[in-house]
Amino acid sequence: MDYTKTFKSQCNVTCPHCNAPVPQTPGAGRVRLYCTPSAGKAHRRRMRALGFDV
Repeated sequence: MDYTKTFKSQCNVTCPHCNAPVPQTPGAGRVRLYCTPSAGKAHRRRMRALGFDV
């Protein structure tokens, strides 16, 4: 880990719904997990249908 850069810029995140790379915006805030809001909703809906507490 390079401590001269922000944590978000070093994250390589792929969307759990469609396996697309998720671009991170620089600056403060949390790491994006889904490529689009609809992909996040669809992934949570599928996990709830499988019995996970999401």
